[in-house]
Amino acid sequence: MNHPLIARLLPDSERRAARQTLWLGGIEAVLLLGGLAQVVISARILGPEGFGVLAVIVAVSLLVHRLLSVPGGEAVTTFVTRAVAEQRPQEAARVVRFTMAVSLGMSLAAYAIIAALVLAAGSLLGIADIHQDVALLYGVVGIIRATRTETQAVLRLADRVPLALAITQAGVITRVALLVTVWLAGGEMLEIVLAHIASVVVNGAGMLAAAVLSAPRAGITGLLRSPSLQVPPDVLRFQTGTFGRTTLSALAYNIDTLLLAQFAGAADVGIYRAARQITDIAHYPFRPLRNGVQPEYSRQWYAGQGRELRLTALRFTLASGALAAALFGILAIFHQPITRLFLGDEFAGVAPLLLILIPGGFFLSSIAGLAALPAAVGRAWPRLAGETAGLLAFAVILLWLTPTQGATGAAWGNTAYYATIGLVLIPFAITILRQSRRPG
Repeated sequence: MNHPLIARLLPDSERRAARQTLWLGGIEAVLLLGGLAQVVISARILGPEGFGVLAVIVAVSLLVHRLLSVPGGEAVTTFVTRAVAEQRPQEAARVVRFTMAVSLGMSLAAYAIIAALVLAAGSLLGIADIHQDVALLYGVVGIIRATRTETQAVLRLADRVPLALAITQAGVITRVALLVTVWLAGGEMLEIVLAHIASVVVNGAGMLAAAVLSAPRAGITGLLRSPSLQVPPDVLRFQTGTFGRTTLSALAYNIDTLLLAQFAGAADVGIYRAARQITDIAHYPFRPLRNGVQPEYSRQWYAGQGRELRLTALRFTLASGALAAALFGILAIFHQPITRLFLGDEFAGVAPLLLILIPGGFFLSSIAGLAALPAAVGRAWPRLAGETAGLLAFAVILLWLTPTQGATGAAWGNTAYYATIGLVLIPFAITILRQSRRPG
């Protein structure tokens, strides 16, 4: 990113955003490969029925953890940037401590609820008694990953994303190596979950240590010297909005699997979940783009650099649109060979579901450059409005189509969910860009 031609074409802020996007893209590429390997190996170990059972266990755990989670990565990026810009490093440290403490506390509460649900109503959720131990064990994953967004945000602000990439590689290598060992040894569902837990332990511990060591470089001083969690009121409001958004997102992410399990067999749930995981993986490259540009949006907004903000938004929106067209286009063209290659003939039903899931994912991913704007300027409610509208559209289509069309109806609901979120976010992002033209 220091090539003379690039230096002339792009200002420092956009070069920094592009550099971080590339490093974060490396992280997502590693996660992509690890996710594909996990799906392929787990599906071949368990088969469609066992994979469907594991999908229900994962859905229950993720649903509860995400219902109660309050991820603080966006708050750290936005309000630590503001505090450092206004020379309040102690406030920056309090924001980090506050967001981490809330995330960890809510994850412990979520695990308590998971344990109660599994032990008291597991059969109603589709978790048989013989799988209760696996469900209880998998619930631990959410506790270990509780502070992942905050630690990565600190590393982004410190411009130490290569450390995050190295730690992510170590975690994925651990997971894949253990899954291969389980496959070769004829292991079952319990061993798959243990391999996943070992991976998140490596990742979580490494990211936390790296964030603490990198905090001074981000302008965050005294992170471990004080227990104070006092933060400005707008941080509390932002996190309240984030809680609402993530709660709705959790419902949308898992309710289709849980509802489908009530109307279809475990094999159909496994096929649908496999299709969902493929399109979810296709979303991975857009997270580094959002996360890479968000700190620059925040710096430019709080510095009153409206013109630079608009140019950055334009360039990164064009980049996200081009990437979405290429990635989802390839998936649409080669959906059948991709399904056969990675999942085998048992999962042939995945291919037609992919064609239904792709349009919604493409639309939301294509505006990833704009989607980062509201949170970057300290506004949580536009994303909350998008999630609310998206979940309503999702729920209507699920209740209408799933009882009669099964996995096909759930796929239509999913694509409507993503498309609705995008349609709601665009006007909010345009409003912010217009406001950036005003002095001060």
